[in-house]
Amino acid sequence: MNDTWKNIIFRRSALWGGLLAAAAIASASWTADAYMLNLFFTIGIYVIACVGMNILVGYCGIVSIGHAGLMAAGAYTSAYASTHYGLNFWLSALAGIAVSLIIGSLIAIPTIKAGGVYLSMITIAFGVVVHEALIRWDGVTGGPLGISGIPKPKLGGYAFDLQSMYLLVAAVAIGALILAYNIRRSAWGRSMIATKENEIAAASLGIRKFKPQYVGFAVSAVLAGLAGTLYAHTNSFISPDTYHFQASVQLVLIVILGGSGRLLGPIIGAVILVFLPEVLEMEKLRMALYGTIMFAVLYFLPKGIMGTMNDWLEARFGLKLRSQEADRSGGKADHGLLFANDRKKGGFPAAALRLEGINKSFGGLQALKEVSVEIKAGTIHSLVGPNGAGKTTLLNVISGLYTPEQGAMELHGASLSGSLSLVSGLGIARTFQHSRLFKELTVLENVMTGMTVKARTGLGAAFLRTPGQRRREAELQEKAHRLLDLIGYDGNRHMSASQLPYGHQRMVEIARALATEPSVLLLDEPAAGMTAAEIKQLEELLQRLVGYGLTIVLIEHHMDFVQRVSDSVTVLDFGKVIGTGNPAQLLSDPRVIQAYLGKEEVAADAER
Repeated sequence: MNDTWKNIIFRRSALWGGLLAAAAIASASWTADAYMLNLFFTIGIYVIACVGMNILVGYCGIVSIGHAGLMAAGAYTSAYASTHYGLNFWLSALAGIAVSLIIGSLIAIPTIKAGGVYLSMITIAFGVVVHEALIRWDGVTGGPLGISGIPKPKLGGYAFDLQSMYLLVAAVAIGALILAYNIRRSAWGRSMIATKENEIAAASLGIRKFKPQYVGFAVSAVLAGLAGTLYAHTNSFISPDTYHFQASVQLVLIVILGGSGRLLGPIIGAVILVFLPEVLEMEKLRMALYGTIMFAVLYFLPKGIMGTMNDWLEARFGLKLRSQEADRSGGKADHGLLFANDRKKGGFPAAALRLEGINKSFGGLQALKEVSVEIKAGTIHSLVGPNGAGKTTLLNVISGLYTPEQGAMELHGASLSGSLSLVSGLGIARTFQHSRLFKELTVLENVMTGMTVKARTGLGAAFLRTPGQRRREAELQEKAHRLLDLIGYDGNRHMSASQLPYGHQRMVEIARALATEPSVLLLDEPAAGMTAAEIKQLEELLQRLVGYGLTIVLIEHHMDFVQRVSDSVTVLDFGKVIGTGNPAQLLSDPRVIQAYLGKEEVAADAER
């Protein structure tokens, strides 16, 4: 059975499994007793909150250990509005969600900017502050006694009971899962994962860290506030004990146990962590139980239950627990249409890049000294020199990763400066000395990520996965397929990038850079780790790209490869330019040979 049929069967099985699960969830409201129904309701509340946590942790890489505070903000705002001002559930719930969103937004700014261990510390501090405020702000929160008499929702003349609240929570949980599914399969979701995995590589594609991660935090805050509101109005009572540090730890553990970044992870984790203390009758030792589970998961199942199952299915049957589109065969498409830049219309001047007097130092080490070079449009210009000569530093300066202390740069006659993401938007794309593919994304998704800035749709369209959004995604997939055809990649395009051989990673990284529609492409040792056949394929690709109008700046140590593909070469040594010109003549220049081999070796060769 081929892969396409396997995936079709798998998707249909998943669909029927989902329908049966939905039927089982609905029937539980009539078949379960009050005790079990309350447990199912609690699972639903945790699923809603943890879907948001899963977006935050699994997609954005932000671990919030104070998220119970956002649930408390929604719950207390809604409870106060309904008990003191007589607002109905639907209006008070909107107020609770709005307050959670506002507070979440205020936390997101320092949290995203801080990063690292400080990120978790900020969220822990927030959770502690909220818990203390709930205890001491008696006039609003009721202090340690909390708020009681919270009215249940009403719709017309119907008052919701536990059974109908369970169905409402189940419907909201399913809606939250659909939302997470839609986000993951949009440019927003790919941006979140890209910035989580490698912020520099994402910036080289024009993706700025703050916006996608803020969206993830905002969605997480809204779902947390909604979960808190539903819980408060169902139980008619809330107190500070409901939203202490243990609750935040439980939310994180549910996500990790189920599988961070996996759609069904929150369901698996919530079911286990709600039922387990009840089955084992370990209510008083709940934190000890959580700690034991956390240790076991991190040691034995670092990808969580769903992540481990996904790897097993892929290894055993070639299947993934994710939506897939059938691979389509490569065609004879006109790839030149992918690079319809202004140069083909005569809009670019002769010099694509011009650098004058570039200086860059790191402390007492001057990496670049008065570097001046002109790179003609529509050519391959190689930078060569021994290790430490400043080649990669120069590429980092051109691409905006480093800022020069002195000198000027021009791109197609206009001044060039700015950050990595800004320079990408001006038409400069790059690869890196070591592969920086996004390992959690598939081969196809990696290439599609390169189109994010020019193709990202609105949030509403992404959340709802509108027909226009689906058409746009299909167009992006088609373009990604064409770019993969162009580089000659004929492997499985839906496999994780982490499973690619190193040579294939380098080629896919080039396709991802080309997806930004650049006019200048910077390649940092693209042939490193490639076989002879792959190097030949790369050589043919570079010649095609130049034919489509691109300008290529190449760093490479394979001198025979450089001589074959380059139109011109600049040699760097100790941060200085020691020569620019024709490859064959320049690479035989005694100064260049001396830079590579040293004086003693050159003298010995001369004597022989």
